[in-house]
Formats: sequence, structure tokens, C-alpha cells
Amino acid sequence: MSENRSNSKVIFVSPPSRAFNHYRPPLALMYLSGYLKKQGIQTEIIDCIIKDQVRSKSFDRNKDIYLAKVRENTIKHIIEADTDIVCITCYTPELQEVETLATEIKNKKKGIKIVVGGVHPTFFPEHFIYDNSNFDFLVIGEGEVTLFELVKAIRHNTYNYNLVDGIAYWDKQSDKLIINKRRILAENLDEISFPDYEDLDMDFYTTASPYAIRGVFSKSFYVLSSRGCPSSCTFCVSKKLREFYSGERFVRLRSPESLYKEIKDLRAEYKIDSFYFIDDLFTLKKENVRQFCQLMIDDKSPLIWGCSSKVNTVDYEMLKIMADAGCVQIDFGVEKGTNPELEQLKKGITVEQIEKTFNICRKLNIRTFANMLVNTPAEKEEDLQSSLSFIDNLKPTIVSFNVFAPYPGCEIFDERCGNIKREDYPSLMNTVLLIKDKPEKYRFAEHSVDLLDWVIRANRKYNKVLPNLSIYFSGKYIKNIISSKCKMEYLKRFLSLLKEFINQKF
Repeated sequence: MSENRSNSKVIFVSPPSRAFNHYRPPLALMYLSGYLKKQGIQTEIIDCIIKDQVRSKSFDRNKDIYLAKVRENTIKHIIEADTDIVCITCYTPELQEVETLATEIKNKKKGIKIVVGGVHPTFFPEHFIYDNSNFDFLVIGEGEVTLFELVKAIRHNTYNYNLVDGIAYWDKQSDKLIINKRRILAENLDEISFPDYEDLDMDFYTTASPYAIRGVFSKSFYVLSSRGCPSSCTFCVSKKLREFYSGERFVRLRSPESLYKEIKDLRAEYKIDSFYFIDDLFTLKKENVRQFCQLMIDDKSPLIWGCSSKVNTVDYEMLKIMADAGCVQIDFGVEKGTNPELEQLKKGITVEQIEKTFNICRKLNIRTFANMLVNTPAEKEEDLQSSLSFIDNLKPTIVSFNVFAPYPGCEIFDERCGNIKREDYPSLMNTVLLIKDKPEKYRFAEHSVDLLDWVIRANRKYNKVLPNLSIYFSGKYIKNIISSKCKMEYLKRFLSLLKEFINQKF
């Protein structure tokens, strides 16, 4: 490529299957695009959406038709774009989908360079970069600075790719995969830039729905307040990512002022009434949480919000100021109902800590969302009953019983899943359906309980109508709606809310 392509756009692409993710924006791509724009590079995010997000029987029957249309529109947009570089993000189950997408792009747009990134490419670059692969480059780890340097190298014909930290590529001269040294993590997240909202359908992503703060019908958006997680849960890849950056400060937080400004901007520009911190663990640092909440309180903000937390990182003082600042719901990884099971999963918490935190939340009128996990190694039938008994005692507002899926990079996968191969990755999207068909690969529990049936019954039993509806009669929610700049949208979307509620409960 010559320098005259410097005015072309760098295109960012969401895999078509992500169009089924209920109003969840492509935040990773938005951060990359925002950073490149900050450096003076033109970008575009191609994120084809499905307007109808209600999961009715008709929706499920026509899912393949929806997906084909999204894929067709995605390819069409790429072909029509003035671009020389296309960047695609990829989760493990999307590997074959993204490979097919790259092949179509290469076949229809000659001379294009395709860059892939994400957690799976970071751990397994050899799955993407090989002789005659359609991927030209792979970005390892966090991509803002790496991608900026890679774009400059591609466009200036330097071909000194070995000087770009944090990338992998196929070297034709040596006929081998080259993995450059990893790039040092950015320490100051405030300097990266806000996400790029320009190319998204923000009316769509801020549609009033019950998905961001799960179960709370609101015009909402997602915000990222930190990067990295200090936990070592055996079912998550965070530990391996942390080990990948051994010796560096892996967990980094944005300043309270940066968060507050982004939320104020979202409120002013897109009229949001709520937001959700999509971090693994929002409550990592007490002082940061306190300062952010105080900014919201001093502003007399009517916004409501939710987050994910861990019970051993909060106390009454923190939860009180969070509630005063508009926090209406916290998602907790409870997972199991006994201490031995929690220890086996390396959760770093106890049932006593869980009970104490849930009791505090109840006193402060903060809704609690308890995530539970089944199909874990050594799980016995009595463990399932222990989980139910614990939920009976805990009385969370909402419960989600989930079936464990073994993703490459988590400890359980590394120790137990040598028989799950590259061609099996797409099936990880539907592990729950494969437990019966391929128990040698996907079943880790030692009992013979039909887990799909068990999870469906448990979710219905513990998600009662009245606790779910109570938020709509609370002072915070009523004040929030009164202050909303889009009251008519709530009326228009009420039917969709009702349909979704019926789909979930019945």
C-alpha cells in the first residue's frame, strides 16, 4: 500500500452473529476506533443490527434468515467502503464465522489487509496466522496503540513489522509465524479516549429495554470503568490474561472524573436515563467508587445504574453511597451454595460473605442479581440441592442459573478439555444442548441430572413476578422516568417489554 491510502478508512467489523446480543454495543471496537480517530486516522465501524430484539417463537424460527441478512449487509458495507484495512474482533465460538468472513472479504476486495484481535487470538495466534491464511495480522492483547502503529507501518510501505510490538504475522521469507514481543499495557486509561459513538446507531443501542441493567426497563447504555480482573476463578480466562502480562499492573481503573464526564456526555447527547458498568468488577477500589458516587450525588443526577461486583470488595459504607448515587442493582457471581464448592472454583469468597452482602443490599433497597453455575467438575446431585437451598435463604431479586461452557484459556479447559478441538469451538455457543449428545466433551458434573431441564425449572422457580416488578414502584425509578427526556419512547416500547416479560416467564 502506498501513502495515498492515508485518507482511506480503517474499518472495524462486528461478527454478524453478535447482532443477536440484546442491544449490547461493540465497545472494544468503539475504543479502538475512538483512539485511531484521536490520532487523526479515519475509521468506520460496520455493525449491522437486527431491529427486532424480542425473542419470540417467530424470532427463533427465522433466526437463520436474520443472520444471513446481517452477513450480507456486512459484506456489502465493506465492499462499498473506501478502505485498505479491515479489523475483525473474534471470540472463541466465532472462529469459523470470522474465517469465512475474512475469506469473503479477500475474494471480493483485492489488496485489502485483514487484522484480527480479541482474547482468543491473543492466546492462540496460530489459529489465525498460518501459510495462506486470509488474516494478514493479529493484534495481541489490548489493541489501541498496537493498531495505530500497525496502520502506520502498512500505509507507509515500511514493512518493518518486526518493530511493531504486540502483533503476529506470517513471514513469507522464513515461512513461519512471527510473534513480536508483547506491548506494555497502557497505565493511564483516561488517556486512551472515549469510545467512538459516531458510527453506531445510538438510537438503537439506547432503546428502552430490560437488558443493560437486567430486568430494569430503561433507556440505557454500557460504560467501562476499568480493565483487568484480579480474581482467579477456574471457569474464567481472566487469570490466564493476568499471567500473560506477568510483572505489569494488569488491573487499571479510569478516574472518577473521566467516568462522570462520559456519563454526562451520554446523557446530553443520547438522552440516556441509566447506565451499566460492564466491568468484571466495578467495586475494585473503594475510594474510586466513593469519589464517583459523590460526583453523581453533588450533581443531583436522576440517572439510575447497575454494575457487577464481588461480595468481598464491598461493605455497608460503599453500598450506601452507591445507593445514594442511583445504583439500583448489583450483579454478583455467587456460583455455588457451599464453601467447599466455592474453594474448588477458586472464587475467593465464602457463603457467609455472600449472605452478609445480600442482607446489606436488601436493607438499602439495592436489587441483587445472583449468577449461579452448574456442570462444574466434581459436582454432585446434592450440590444442586445445596445451591437451591442457598438461594432460598439468600432471597436475591433475580437469579440466573447457567451451565458452564469450557472456553480455551480458563483453568478447567486447560486441565480437562484436551479432547475439545478447534473444529468444536462453534459448539461452545450451545454447550447446554450438547451435554447429552457429547458428555465426554461437555459434561463435567458427576451426577446424571438433566441439567438443561433442571436449569429451566430453577430459573422459573426463583424469578418471581413481584420482585421483578417492584423496581417500577420505587421512588428512584419513578423520579428517573419523570426526569426522562424520552417519556414517549417508554410508552411505545411498553408492548415490547410486555412481550419479553411473557417470553421469559412463560
